[in-house]
Amino acid sequence: MNAQPDIAIVASRRHTIILCAIVLAIAAAGYAATLQPPGGGSHGTAAPGGMALYLPLLIVEWGFFLYARAGLRRQGTSIARVISARPLTGRAWLIDIALGAGLFAVLLGVEWLLDLGLGSADNAGAEPLLVRRAIDIPLWIMLSMSAGFVEEFVFRGYLQRQFGALLRCPWCGVVAQALLFGLAHGYQGPLLVVRIAVLGLVFGMAAKTRQSLVPGSIAHAAMDVAGGLAAFR
Repeated sequence: MNAQPDIAIVASRRHTIILCAIVLAIAAAGYAATLQPPGGGSHGTAAPGGMALYLPLLIVEWGFFLYARAGLRRQGTSIARVISARPLTGRAWLIDIALGAGLFAVLLGVEWLLDLGLGSADNAGAEPLLVRRAIDIPLWIMLSMSAGFVEEFVFRGYLQRQFGALLRCPWCGVVAQALLFGLAHGYQGPLLVVRIAVLGLVFGMAAKTRQSLVPGSIAHAAMDVAGGLAAFR
């Protein structure tokens, strides 16, 4: 009975193909942007940052959510069951919050190991995302929390289950979504794509084991908040 959510198709194949195509198109555009010379063009225009970047990203994140949710609903898949296989009672929330904090610590450890094994990656592609002004902090936190929920919902909720069902192997779904998750961050450069795919694998394993997206969403949002504020003085 517990394996059923992992082996059932959650959306139509056509919907999934379009969603993956959108992810790959954004990844390709992001990667192409990393190949541009510094300065953003012949006039040396700086890449947009702060609110000018965060607001469009916020719209993109929730656009992903709405598209994924529409596909799940058309298939008759319960959105609540995608988020958590168990009722989100007060006790379940407390456990998931504690697990989210633990997962955050695990992810920091994984990043440290990746630094040792792969070296520190050049994250020039992510530079515009870094918070430079205090006025941008609330919007960055909102964007981070949105990404924490939406990306876990799309990748670990929808795609992980869908890939697992299509491949008839739930753990193959964990690996497949992690690879796509890494590619989706192509704007951060090839080495960071590998690192993010590894983090996506950890997120996927956590969601598969707990049968809940809540711990991953908490850890994901916390990592994004911390990463964006790393350069703030």
